[in-house]
Amino acid sequence: MTLDEVLRQRVAVWGLGAEGSALVALARRRGVEPLVVDDHPERLPRGVGAPVVRPSEVRWSDVDVVVRAPGVSRYRLELAAAESAGVQVTTAMALWLDDYADAPVVAVTGTKGKSTTAALAAEILRRDGLEVALIGNIGVPVVDTYGRDPVDAYVVEVSSYQAADVTTSPGVVVLTSLAPDHLDWHGGVEPYYRDKLRLVEAERPGGPGELAVSAGNAEAVRRTAGHPRRTLYGPEGRVRVGPDGWVEADGTRLADAGLLRIPGRHNAWNLCGAVAGALLLTGRVPSPRAVAGAVESFAGLPSRCHVLGERDGRTYVDDALASNPFASVASIETFAGRDLTVIVGGADRGVDPAPLVTALAGHRPPVSVVVLAPDANQLATALRAGGVDAAAVCTAEDVAAAVGVADDRTPTGGVVLFSPGAPTPEGRGGYRERSRQFAAATGLAGPG
Repeated sequence: MTLDEVLRQRVAVWGLGAEGSALVALARRRGVEPLVVDDHPERLPRGVGAPVVRPSEVRWSDVDVVVRAPGVSRYRLELAAAESAGVQVTTAMALWLDDYADAPVVAVTGTKGKSTTAALAAEILRRDGLEVALIGNIGVPVVDTYGRDPVDAYVVEVSSYQAADVTTSPGVVVLTSLAPDHLDWHGGVEPYYRDKLRLVEAERPGGPGELAVSAGNAEAVRRTAGHPRRTLYGPEGRVRVGPDGWVEADGTRLADAGLLRIPGRHNAWNLCGAVAGALLLTGRVPSPRAVAGAVESFAGLPSRCHVLGERDGRTYVDDALASNPFASVASIETFAGRDLTVIVGGADRGVDPAPLVTALAGHRPPVSVVVLAPDANQLATALRAGGVDAAAVCTAEDVAAAVGVADDRTPTGGVVLFSPGAPTPEGRGGYRERSRQFAAATGLAGPG
């Protein structure tokens, strides 16, 4: 289903975040006034331009298509009722992938690592002389490309929320990782994996596209084993980090991954994923000049194992976007051999914390852990039961208090890592707000 097809019907747009607002604006420029739906119309800024109704107020018999925003769960009862009434459910991302099925697209998805991989892929392609649009979940709505001149390459970050309604796979997909996440939104682990992999498994004119998968993630490797055009990257495969730490593609040495200013082997693998995406899109290995230039210029993205700086001999690292144990484990492993205090905790979304507990218990030298409310006692109990020294575990009510405790517990030369391993609790502003709080408490520069 294309955007033009949707706009010829009675359309509702549910959710006025960045993507939904961009779609409403585009529809109006084309002379279409969609029905605008939002769960909290009272929170919207003035000037939306038309009455906004709550989902409970929609008469679905008056709607042909509803375009939901990513934050609106595909499994809402209201959407089930809409489909029972014959309404089609889609997203702006699904429409865009249908419209741009023949365009040069690299779509990057995965539980973690997709933003870094997408940003690096776009930079590599630009440095090899291509005009590139970096769009999608990374912050620029895909609908912003409508009506603009085409570019040489589209690098699109796709979340599981966006992938759930995809009906056309792009020409190249990079899959960074798979681990349990967003289980409340998807309704369980298997629906989450199924929704995420729709980006890979949906139909494509002419047959399956190219797929690059991180060999460092067993779940991603297992679940894509039957794909006919799969390329592995990372610790092994066509694009890999060699024994000397250099990234190689088809035997060509490209850049020293050790020069990345973002720590961790997972980020070296993300660089490999970016190279693999560029290679599969263009049909040629990126130039060493382009890859080395991307490595030199890329300072990392906010809230993703981002080193804020040093104060009083301690290094402070903001990893606030680590919303599940899998992401936090990767960051904890980055600082093996260093004194480490980790600030963890957030909302309980039903994800097993066992991998996080194991990583913290196994870190050497032994870690200190500060656990945040609201589920602090539950997680603290699990940490102590899982082998973390009981005396090394304490709780704090908020991020600022946690930083104060971490300052007292972390010796000179050590690292204070804010890596929650859980989503931000409802009403606390999201990960960006907690990043801001962490940076403010440390006295170091952070995201604006």
